[in-house]
Amino acid sequence: MAEDKLGTMILSSDNLNSSLVMPEIPIRPNPGIPKTIGIFLILGSLMVIFDGGSSLLTHFSELSEAGAASQVEVMEILGVEITVDEMLQWDSEFRTSNYHLITGLIKVTAGLLLFIGGVQLILQKYLGGIFSLSGGGLWFLSQVISIYWAPIIEERIGISLATQWDVAGIAMCFICNLFCLILPLIPMFAPAGRAALTPYHSKKKDTFVEEE
Repeated sequence: MAEDKLGTMILSSDNLNSSLVMPEIPIRPNPGIPKTIGIFLILGSLMVIFDGGSSLLTHFSELSEAGAASQVEVMEILGVEITVDEMLQWDSEFRTSNYHLITGLIKVTAGLLLFIGGVQLILQKYLGGIFSLSGGGLWFLSQVISIYWAPIIEERIGISLATQWDVAGIAMCFICNLFCLILPLIPMFAPAGRAALTPYHSKKKDTFVEEE
């Protein structure tokens, strides 16, 4: 009889009706994650800015016959048969179409966004990830434009400078571009990296103070 009474007391206990709440384990911020990624993004941004600057320089500088002759020699080494006159015509058509101007401006803008994003990630700012993603997206856009626009211009004039090395170059650019899109996501979504970024870090700190 005593055992039945004891069992009834245990079953009717309020502890059985209450749900167990596990204590929340605070995530320790790791500033090394955004800082390291910020450095990589800055290095990548310099490459993109240099590439875009080269395109702008090509647009605003007129190709001379001597320069065209030098480029013809290089193209012959790569297996492309072209004359000096055709090289001058090719360069003139691309400058008239503003190909180098538009792609160059997009690349420079993308590089600047990547640079700003990298600096802000080093400073542990959440906006650094957003700037970096925007820069990576713009760089991707410039590559898509280049892939589709350049063949259209070359087909119109009947002169092509495409080589077998272009595929390798395009692949390398897309791989680098992919890294510029993936790297900013790490500190934005990895718990330790996100905890090191403001405003997330400051919000967690304020919540911790209120609970105390």
